Amino acid sequence: MLKRILVLLIIVFISIEINAQEKIVIENNPDYKFQSEKNKTTQTVVTQRTKPIFQPTWSFGGNIGLSFWNGGASVLIAPKAYYRFTPQLFSGVGITYMYSKNSSYYGSDYYDYSSNSFGGSAMIGYRPMRFLQFTVEYEGLNTNYNNYYTNDNYWNNGLYLGASFVTGHVAFGFQFDVLHSSTSPYYNAWMPVISFYF
Repeated sequence: MLKRILVLLIIVFISIEINAQEKIVIENNPDYKFQSEKNKTTQTVVTQRTKPIFQPTWSFGGNIGLSFWNGGASVLIAPKAYYRFTPQLFSGVGITYMYSKNSSYYGSDYYDYSSNSFGGSAMIGYRPMRFLQFTVEYEGLNTNYNNYYTNDNYWNNGLYLGASFVTGHVAFGFQFDVLHSSTSPYYNAWMPVISFYF
């Protein structure tokens, strides 16, 4: 089902890209307005794509996240600064803060924990098309984990491969942590991601 939705979204965005063209009418005779309909020459329509002059620029944005599950909640705030080398290639650096808390029963076991994670990230992204974006991002987080039995403090490294659809100043998609482990503050190696660019 997810594959069908992704294929449908790609087709829609490609059709939007093809239709985003400027039409220019070139007149064969400069005095065509003063000719009768009988003597008026045929007009030629030429389609061309306009390309603005690109200047490398800084922009800002980042990721936000809020999730809930049975007895638990997680909040993610990750502002980033991006530098765009070309219209297709850009990089970014940022900081990440995530808070998680869970109080729930699994069978006869009771789980109660909270964690605070703080760190930084560096990424590089590529847009082969206006609406499609691929990213590689490294993130290092220091996590303070507390539960009834322990109080741990440790570092966790993540390397994320992502793919997103871009529309306007927003990108939404998925990323996969190839270094995911049991100590990761993220529950799963696969994560949905929403990014903003300003």
